[in-house]
Amino acid sequence: MARGIIVGATHYPTKEAVRDVCRGIVQRYGIGGDVTNPDDDSFLRLLLERHPEYDLKRGEGIAHFRVIAHTGYGRRSVGLALVRLDGEVSDFSWNACLTPLSHRTQVLAAMRYAIADQVAVARNAALTSGQPLACSVTGAPIPSAAELHIDHADPTFLVLAEEFIAGNGGVDAFRILPDAGSAVSYIELEDKMLERRWQEHHRERCVLRPVLKRVNLSDLRRADSRGTPSP
Repeated sequence: MARGIIVGATHYPTKEAVRDVCRGIVQRYGIGGDVTNPDDDSFLRLLLERHPEYDLKRGEGIAHFRVIAHTGYGRRSVGLALVRLDGEVSDFSWNACLTPLSHRTQVLAAMRYAIADQVAVARNAALTSGQPLACSVTGAPIPSAAELHIDHADPTFLVLAEEFIAGNGGVDAFRILPDAGSAVSYIELEDKMLERRWQEHHRERCVLRPVLKRVNLSDLRRADSRGTPSP
């Protein structure tokens, strides 16, 4: 099983490596700055899903993140907060997000990483189809590539993953590729034949669809995360 910390499907060798990413975000935006870079935003969403009070923190959905100042115990510090879709601001500790993940959660993260290429192909197809982009959930136009996300219609990713796990010996039969060194890497399944079977199972059964970013990061993610955090 991989050591270190897993955020989404990315493996960091130490907790301090994750803290360094958080500190870098804080430094780039400064106090009061909203996090605008898509990679920074994605990292924080995935990190927050590890928080023990994730559902309470996120409420009805996250609009974006912000760098804030804390004042307490006679000193001032800088941290991160999420801005909910309703405009409410809630701070969170990145240290609270660094507790170890269960083996099941690691397996699901590795399975998501294994089908990332399929999601990328679906996204590229949507962008190059020549047809106007519209959200499959709301019907609203998708105004730009930055607002385009690819989501699983029924069956959801979690349903597909759970049925494959159940049909292949249960979650304990899925081993995580051991940590190969000190660099940042991606969490992967150790058994590559099993991984290829999962990729084919997903390819045959999945229904990928374009959705608005705000839809995928609110209602859809809330529904999917009842079973597992979703990158």
